[in-house]
Amino acid sequence: MVNRDIGGPPPRPSTVPEKIGESVRVAVDFMPANGATGPKVMPLAFVWGGRKYVARKLNLRYKRQLGNRWVWCFAVSDEANSYVLQYDPETMGWLLEEVYLS
Repeated sequence: MVNRDIGGPPPRPSTVPEKIGESVRVAVDFMPANGATGPKVMPLAFVWGGRKYVARKLNLRYKRQLGNRWVWCFAVSDEANSYVLQYDPETMGWLLEEVYLS
């Protein structure tokens, strides 16, 4: 066991997500198709708990099946933490699914 009082390594960021499952407002950039690639969606920022979070980086974009419908998931990060936002094209709603705290 490392004794942090005498200069052990700093704690690692959390790899276990905190499940949130709350609706959020999201500002999004819909980028048009670009020759070799189709149109893209980039979450720019979202509001959660009355606070604005700016997505500095898109880490991963993927599609997931929920029952008989598909949703899009966007793993984004700001300066400190990572978040998974879920977009449901049927309801046109956004959900903050998970938070990974640093």
